[in-house]
Amino acid sequence: MNTNKKFFRILLLSLLFIGGGMFTATAQSEIKELSEEAIEFSNLPKAVQDAFKNSDYAKWEIEEVEKVETDKGTMYELEVENEDETYYELYFSPKGELVLKREESHSDGDDDHR
Repeated sequence: MNTNKKFFRILLLSLLFIGGGMFTATAQSEIKELSEEAIEFSNLPKAVQDAFKNSDYAKWEIEEVEKVETDKGTMYELEVENEDETYYELYFSPKGELVLKREESHSDGDDDHR
């Protein structure tokens, strides 16, 4: 493996670990949703429910819950919003790990997210 490729690979892996398991901005763009299905919070795996309830977002309003098939495997997406109208998509692994947090704009034309 050439030195530049090896360095980049080590750097990317380091960023993933430093981020507490969250994907970096570079890796976020690599996640591709293949399909999604709306589900109820009560139908999430217990590990995901517990992780959300113990997260910094537990008091935020849940707008939508989806089971998402991605090129990285199954994830569970919770769309949440706080009283300041900050809106995030939180992606959890089936084991309850928060693997991606993506802030979303309210200018998507959806009346719920202005």
